[in-house]
Amino acid sequence: MFTLKSPAFQDGGKIPEKYTEGSKISPPLSWADLPKGTKSLALSITDPDVPEAFGLPRVLVHWMVYDIPSSVTSLAEGISPSGKLPSGTKELNNDTATFKLPGFYDKGYWGPFPPDAAHRYIFTLYALKAPSITIPERGDYVDFVKAVLPQTITTATLIGSYGPAKAPIPTGK
Repeated sequence: MFTLKSPAFQDGGKIPEKYTEGSKISPPLSWADLPKGTKSLALSITDPDVPEAFGLPRVLVHWMVYDIPSSVTSLAEGISPSGKLPSGTKELNNDTATFKLPGFYDKGYWGPFPPDAAHRYIFTLYALKAPSITIPERGDYVDFVKAVLPQTITTATLIGSYGPAKAPIPTGK
């Protein structure tokens, strides 16, 4: 079974503060059991718990990576924005660029920074049947999804949460 894990937190567990509050330090990730026919991988981290009252989209994108070679089985801690991504791998702008949030940066990993309560952060790894996909350099999440989904064989998911200690963790139900 295709799996995505992090030694930094368990599936459904709290993401350590080191990778949050707008941190640029991406958490370590690893995966196993790629499906047959996988030629490359793509990764997204999204926050589906953004309240409507903030005037932002209902899902914020914290990281989009694509053209990860199928021979790669992990991404080390802090690989974004270190510039040490696997050869050929590309990153897109996160939603700090899309919404021009002051004081943040555009490309690469943007750590969880919920404005109101605990949020879920969905790490989705896509096994792709294409060795490479085409996305505009300034592409957004819509561009990412349009390029990735038609090439997807299957996905692996890891969910982490982060927010104020006393805030309830959303269940998404």
